[in-house]
Amino acid sequence: MLLGEAPALVVGEGSTVAPGPRGTVLLLHGLGASKEVQRPEAQLLARHGYLAVIIDAVGHGERRYPDFDRRFAPDRAEQAFREVVSRSAAELPAVLGALAERGGSRPGAVGACGISMGGAILLEALGPELAVDAAVTVVAPPPRGHEALERLARFFPTPLLMQTAGADTLVPSQDARDFHHALLPRYASAPERLRYFEHPGEEHMFTEAGWGRVWEEVLGWFNRFMPVAGG
Repeated sequence: MLLGEAPALVVGEGSTVAPGPRGTVLLLHGLGASKEVQRPEAQLLARHGYLAVIIDAVGHGERRYPDFDRRFAPDRAEQAFREVVSRSAAELPAVLGALAERGGSRPGAVGACGISMGGAILLEALGPELAVDAAVTVVAPPPRGHEALERLARFFPTPLLMQTAGADTLVPSQDARDFHHALLPRYASAPERLRYFEHPGEEHMFTEAGWGRVWEEVLGWFNRFMPVAGG
């Protein structure tokens, strides 16, 4: 299935593209991965009442760059990463629009979860153009410097949970901790909508037990801000 220009994989309890009792969650994968990699997490979401929609980032999966390895060579990886994040973030409003046109979401019940690079994509996209009802990032590099200051006002009132790994050397948790601290004043009128959770001892690639705890937090966040329809 294509949503806008993004190849998508839809996972739900039924055979039709329709939001689950709790709504719809968009999943965004990490660097070098594809939508299929997140199928287990999509199936978990489906078992808990969500329609899960995973899309391939720009240059990944079904639209993987033919010269992917060259683009992401060490001497140019940062620039290539930023390009993928920016282009993928820019297309997310069209992705959610196409999903709504197909009957795959309903107002007030749309969440998004980004893992690593997927989290960076989500953090860049969040704002008036992508007003989701709950957002989660996992080991995601946050905006930095001038870019971070410019984006601070775009997040509130979106409920945002940021999860990091305490022993992560690839995406240091301190960066997300600092970003959370900068966001706190923006959420002063509704502090329950912003949460930072650091998993001690975990590295960028979580242990099986640690990954289970990550998804307990994810489900708890979505369940809190995306209640069952009619509940």
